[in-house]
Amino acid sequence: MLDVGMGEFLVIAVIAIIILGPDRLPKAIADVARWVRTLRDQAASARRDIAAAADLDPNFTSEIKQSMKDLAELHPRRLASSILSDPEPEAKPKPRVNGAANGSAVFDTDAT
Repeated sequence: MLDVGMGEFLVIAVIAIIILGPDRLPKAIADVARWVRTLRDQAASARRDIAAAADLDPNFTSEIKQSMKDLAELHPRRLASSILSDPEPEAKPKPRVNGAANGSAVFDTDAT
């Protein structure tokens, strides 16, 4: 959503209420929603027209999408976070303490 956070959205809403007033605000919101819907429909139509004009095979386009996802995984931030993150700890068997198989004792009571 254009990287708009909750705080920014709240500021935009307050400004819209001040400028438009509570009487005209619902109509303005409906108009904006209609424009966004129209833009999405036009973008989807353009995408379909381009795919039809290029006569692309649907399997080929899915391969292109997968290649793009693979390339996105090579983003420097993702690489750095995957390198710097701690690996998930492997399940280690609990040590046997004082002969207890269930590991109920954490330390040797005789040694402390």
